[in-house]
Amino acid sequence: MKPVLLTGLDGRNPLGFLAAIGLLRVLDDDARRRNTALPKLSFEPGTALARIESGLEVNAIIDCVLADAAAQGDNRALQFAYTKEGEVVAPDSRDAIRDLKPPPALAAKLLRDVAAAPERVSGLVGAWFSELVQDNKGNTKPTGFHFTAGQQTFLAMVEDLRTGIAAEDVREALLGPWKNTSSLPSLTWDSSVARLYALRASDPSGEKRGSVPAANWLGVVALEAFPVAPNGDELVTTGIKGGWKNSVFRWPLWSPPATFRAVCSLLRVDATKWTVAKRDALGITEVLGAKILRSDQGGYGSFTPAHVELPARD
Repeated sequence: MKPVLLTGLDGRNPLGFLAAIGLLRVLDDDARRRNTALPKLSFEPGTALARIESGLEVNAIIDCVLADAAAQGDNRALQFAYTKEGEVVAPDSRDAIRDLKPPPALAAKLLRDVAAAPERVSGLVGAWFSELVQDNKGNTKPTGFHFTAGQQTFLAMVEDLRTGIAAEDVREALLGPWKNTSSLPSLTWDSSVARLYALRASDPSGEKRGSVPAANWLGVVALEAFPVAPNGDELVTTGIKGGWKNSVFRWPLWSPPATFRAVCSLLRVDATKWTVAKRDALGITEVLGAKILRSDQGGYGSFTPAHVELPARD
């Protein structure tokens, strides 16, 4: 399969990296349904741009992303909605809360209910939360990639992205340049737009900011590869280390083409512990990190621009 270089997906940008993983997931699902060779992802040494091997040309890849987004309309992980009393409701209900902070009992019920569901459902719910860890209000604590707060609710924004993206949005995300002019939601994972919301004195929830919506949507799809797990009274998110307000997201880039399953395995290993020899053996070209900044209240988040993580000593 001839690889396609995705000039819009910069692996040194957290959003670019997440979108590349999400695209791989979409194409993996498509290939399994069609019983064709599984797609593979790698990153161009030097430029860190994503390369995808799927047997599909760019236009077919764009069509696949749009068809997949439409198909996720009945995904229980994405359509989860609840009331403040802890009852499940329809997403369009007047009192629906479309976020990842339900009462723990409701979180536990959802996790049990989807345990035998398809991976696109169970995998995402497993990346949302664990009922065993609560925030300071007694609600379920969400994934470390949850950067929204106030009037912004994560799943409502995700639904706007899922239903709002068009072919030109996918093309912009995959091939660039990223214009950040869309009025669709931004999940603030793009470190190239370092507006540092966490350092603002005012509430940013009412601010209008542009986005690259298809990249954000694919980033949500990618969270299946970043499950959470309880560790005592802390919630650990794959790839993220540190406390809620002083954490760092770290991720590797690799040059050998890898399937989605292989990538999931790779992401579960602490890349900062690899020596130069270990990195070379695995085809790891870089390990990067980006600090997560959060507001004083711990809600709104953003990534700092990425820095290079040095190899471990021999």
